[in-house]
Amino acid sequence: MRISETDPGGVQTADDSVAGLSESVALVQQQCSEILDQLKTVNGRLSQLSARESELRTVLEREAALEPHMDTLLKVLSKRDTAGEVTAAFERAPLKLEPFPYAIVDDLLPISLYRCLLRGIPPRDLFTSKAPGKEHLSVPFTLAPAYCRRVWRFIGDVVVPQIITPRILEKFRGPIDEWIAGNWPGLAPDSVPLHGSGGRIMLRRPGYRILPHRDPKWGFITCILYLARPRESESWGTQLYAVDRDEAAKSAAPYWIDPQQCRLVEDVAFRPNRLLIFLNSTGAHGAHIPEDAQPPTLERCIYQFRVGPPTETITMLKARLPEEQQPLWAGKALIDY
Repeated sequence: MRISETDPGGVQTADDSVAGLSESVALVQQQCSEILDQLKTVNGRLSQLSARESELRTVLEREAALEPHMDTLLKVLSKRDTAGEVTAAFERAPLKLEPFPYAIVDDLLPISLYRCLLRGIPPRDLFTSKAPGKEHLSVPFTLAPAYCRRVWRFIGDVVVPQIITPRILEKFRGPIDEWIAGNWPGLAPDSVPLHGSGGRIMLRRPGYRILPHRDPKWGFITCILYLARPRESESWGTQLYAVDRDEAAKSAAPYWIDPQQCRLVEDVAFRPNRLLIFLNSTGAHGAHIPEDAQPPTLERCIYQFRVGPPTETITMLKARLPEEQQPLWAGKALIDY
């Protein structure tokens, strides 16, 4: 036992000293932990700022490279032959019904517009903020060179809703009507408005794989435009499957199917200016690029959009579903995966 130097009338034991020291150590440890948390937050913000700065630098560099092509782009966008060429391409494409209704439309867009689309794919650095296998950019873009924003807004605002979607609805009218009538008995199929979404550009690299599945159900029809370049390998497109013991998707979410139940019906080649269209009703589709695909820098870009009912129509359709059907359409209307 020793006498306290600060309080002559008091006595401080060794246990008291140890307890006080423990409290001090605990306080210091807590302060250090808080400082480390703050440093982690600062480092995270610095990393985000660094990534954003890199994206902005990439956009500015690409902006300068694309500036000489802007006049040509504006001339291409002002041409009036797009609707006629798209219509002719749809007329050449047969509608196949097995394993589900689908069509492959070749030479979809006028070649001058297609070349502008390829030139207008945003810089690859803008895709890398996404997780591997989920690298995509929604159309219209929030950040991209002016050329990219201009050509893809034209696709999303004009070509898809005003030109392509009406041709899709014409070609798939029978299967769509049957699909609607089967799920909403008593509802006139032609009373259900359908429109095309803005879509997204998806970047795929070696090692990419998406297993057999059906897409979210409220996107009645899926459309995939292959953004292949001339003389690029046609390998690694999209696989279409028939499904043994097939059954309805359990919800509105993507419906993943055991590969052992799937039988390949068609391997759709990755061909320039080709549009694959299919009804999300039965069967399955998938895609993959092997890890050892050559060259190691191989990339596959596609533009995916869907045709389905607008939000207010989805609300109406949900309310009109037969009770036994309601669980099969439950969940978010729009799902990213």
